[in-house]
Amino acid sequence: MNRIALSCRLSLVAGMLLMVGCQPVQPEAPVPAPQEIVVSAGAGQDVIAINAFFPEKVHIRVGDTLTWKIGSDEPHTATFLTEEGVPPDPVPIPGGGPTDIMLNPVGFFSSRAPDGPVESYDGTGYRNSGFLSVGKVTPPNESYSLTFDKPGTYQYICVIHPGTMHGEVIVEAATATDLPTQEDIDAQAEAERAPLLEMAETLRTQTTNADLVRSDPGPNGSTNWYVPAGVTGPDPRVEVYDFFPKDISIKKGDTVIWTSTFFHQVAFFPGQPAPEFVVPQEQAGGPPLLVVNPMVAFPTKPAGEYDGTQSFSSGLMGLPIADNPGGTTFALTFSEPGTHEYVCAVHRALGMKGTITVTE
Repeated sequence: MNRIALSCRLSLVAGMLLMVGCQPVQPEAPVPAPQEIVVSAGAGQDVIAINAFFPEKVHIRVGDTLTWKIGSDEPHTATFLTEEGVPPDPVPIPGGGPTDIMLNPVGFFSSRAPDGPVESYDGTGYRNSGFLSVGKVTPPNESYSLTFDKPGTYQYICVIHPGTMHGEVIVEAATATDLPTQEDIDAQAEAERAPLLEMAETLRTQTTNADLVRSDPGPNGSTNWYVPAGVTGPDPRVEVYDFFPKDISIKKGDTVIWTSTFFHQVAFFPGQPAPEFVVPQEQAGGPPLLVVNPMVAFPTKPAGEYDGTQSFSSGLMGLPIADNPGGTTFALTFSEPGTHEYVCAVHRALGMKGTITVTE
């Protein structure tokens, strides 16, 4: 190769390198700013309880904060568990007697210290909103926030309704794009919520239909009447916290049998206010003990029949614990004519009340 050809080739290579070196450097895509995403815990008002998170699954980025807002009159929690599982509830009061029980503070109170900063979560440790409530059943606590600082898929539950109320948070890298906006999340929440509310409304209408009550013959010409305390819909996340039906008419000597599979109670308290479900007991150096009223928690049956003069209580029925105070059924025979009012002391504030009209 002569010098002229070599010189030409070197010049060509140099020119190509120069062109490459002059190409503009593409800037890195900006990292999206951390944001707050809001979801709903529960839906429904009064006796209607939709025990679900809306939406059930949500996508966010590392650094984002997820905020749960209570969406129903029934309390809920947003709880990320450890290997210890769901905290039991209720629990014995330390040093107390056999009828001294309280709501478990591990489930009732938030894991966030009072007035403390927003907690962060990387998939380890216990994180709990405490009871989220609009204030009808428990004191108001309307929202809880948690910042996620590690990619992953995280499951959480409501410890009040652990069998049906589950959620999932999928945390992407901080640089992830094309994630749902708050508007997208709200639309998905509404799409999931609407059919469940419609199902609940259809179920609720049955509380006024006394023709649906089941009965069978009892002794000496009497009748046994069966009244569910609370009913679950075709979708187990749908609950109506009422008596089915609310009002029935029976004859003197008939027996009413209530059944419950979830945290309900039947209380007759003639001539006096119905008892409070929880009686806070202040203690030094910490939050109050949330004492469950023993008149609500445990059965009280001072006579074989109800004549409208004494207080009767089924105790708590349907609790998912080994020593359930009230079992799942409560039967009461009515010996005197009249209209007898009763309540579920746990959900009285939501409107869970009924009447038994006894005729000769």
